[in-house]
Amino acid sequence: MVEKTFILRLNNGSDIISELEKFVRENKMEYCLLVSGSGKIKEFELILHESNGGLNRVKFENEFELNALSGKLQKAKDGKINTNIKVSVTSTGVTPKAGQLISGKTVGVFEISVRKVGFGGIIEA
Repeated sequence: MVEKTFILRLNNGSDIISELEKFVRENKMEYCLLVSGSGKIKEFELILHESNGGLNRVKFENEFELNALSGKLQKAKDGKINTNIKVSVTSTGVTPKAGQLISGKTVGVFEISVRKVGFGGIIEA
């Protein structure tokens, strides 16, 4: 069951993962979906899928434009926030990249749509 959708606005230089974790804790969320995002990121790390089927962890320093963002955050029993954030980014002269966001900082104003989901409406089959 969807309870609410929030727009989280991050300022220049914010750490994306820590700000999302802080937001989830402050709003007492057990589970939420990341619906969309807009802005630019820099100093970020992605886990990329290679053409040979492997995975590669890559760091990027330059600014990239966010094309798409999705994923989920879930609070574990030990209180830790588990993140699974998928992004697609582009930068001038660089092949577009898509993968799992491990870390990153915002450039300018950055917005993420966060949808709180209540477990009462989840049906497992």
